Formats: sequence, C-alpha cells, structure tokens
Amino acid sequence: MISTALLALLPLVGAKTLSVDFSTYDSSNMTVSEFLASKGLMINTYDVDTGGDPYTHTYEEANVGISGGYLTLKVTGGTKSGSTVPSACIQTNDSNILHGTFKTTAIASDVAGVCHGFYTYESDSQESDIEILTSHLYSGNDAVNPGLQLTNQAINGNSSDNTRKAIAYPSDPTSGEHEYKLQWSSGLTEFFFDGSMVASIDTNVPTAPSAFLWNSWSGGNPNWTEGPPTEDAILRISKIELDYETS
Repeated sequence: MISTALLALLPLVGAKTLSVDFSTYDSSNMTVSEFLASKGLMINTYDVDTGGDPYTHTYEEANVGISGGYLTLKVTGGTKSGSTVPSACIQTNDSNILHGTFKTTAIASDVAGVCHGFYTYESDSQESDIEILTSHLYSGNDAVNPGLQLTNQAINGNSSDNTRKAIAYPSDPTSGEHEYKLQWSSGLTEFFFDGSMVASIDTNVPTAPSAFLWNSWSGGNPNWTEGPPTEDAILRISKIELDYETS
C-alpha cells in the first residue's frame, strides 16, 4: 500500500479517455484479443484461489468473446467437484489509474451462481467494486444481502472490515442494458445505476494507482457466488466509457 505522503508526490500524467463500442468489432479484420489490445485492454489468463471457496476459478481467453455487438464474459456451466471453474476477465493496460469515472453498459446473466464485477484493483486491500451476484439479485441469506453489491475492500487486508452496501435494483439487470458507473475520487467512491447515484462510500477508499477490470466468475461459495452454474452464464457488455487520471 502506498502511504498518503508518498501518494502526494506521485506526478499526475493527465486525463485519459478509453471508450469502446463493441458493436464496431469486425471479426474479419482482427481477433478479439487484437481488437481489445487496440483499445487499450487485455485478456487475463490465470488461476484464482481465494482460499475460502470450494472451487478455484480460471480466467480463460476462450471465455472472452465479442458477439452480436457485445463483449461476452462467460462462466462455463457444469463444472464438476474438484475441477476449476472456467471464467473470464479483461482489464485496462493502464495499471496506474488514480481516480476517474468508469461506466459499463451491460446485461447481466439470469443464470444463478456467478459474480459479474466492474472494479478498480491494485491489490485485495486496494479495490473498489460494483458486483452483480446472479444468485442474490432479489433474495439473500445469512451472509449476503440481496441487490447490487458495492464495496470498498478493507485497506488493512481484513475482509471483515470491508465497507459494503447492497442496493435494491431499480430495474431488472438481466432483462436489458443498464449503465453501471463507479466514480472514484480522493476520499470518496460513488456508485450509479442508469445515471442515478445509488450509494457513496467514504471509508476504505483506494489510494493506490490501479487497473480497471471486468470479470465473470464463480467459486461455489454459498456465502457469495453460490453455484457453480449448471449452464453457461454470460455477461454481455455493449460499451465501456472511462475517463481517468494516471500517475
């Protein structure tokens, strides 16, 4: 973690904009990976073991696609016990983002058992999330409140100190496109659904230069994603619009 004093010494390179309309993709000209690279994005391919989930999950290039005008992030259905869950994740090439506005227009899967995430990330203690839990859209359990999950991860690394809010969905996230916006500034994160602010958090606000990521995954944990899904669960993103500063 970068101290506040050191952070103040980091020079700001200036404002940058990253905007992608996925309907402009032409598969006859380039691969999905090449298209994303041309826009300042990359596909992640690695294993994730949270230590607390019954299943690990693996980000696979094959689970990232562009079809029908949408970026598709797929969690493959039918994972057997003892196997890893094929999942999907992309991120910005820039990993030195320090504050900004991050908009994602997307359709969530209606298949239970996955988490869709739009988030800033430097480490597990420097992270701000918008997350859709398809098993907990409208119903929760003892560990998870239903609704849109908005979180600043605890800067001390203790997940029990996370700052989290669960907000009732103003509209069905699976029935059509909705815009999810995370606005990160010094000392404050604000969260928007279709242009209206639904929450703000002023504790555990990230201070470290970060990347911005989009993912879809499952760990089979009944206290978070549940699942894994019994059939393919696909997050569809039509466009992203990012305006941010880099350090």
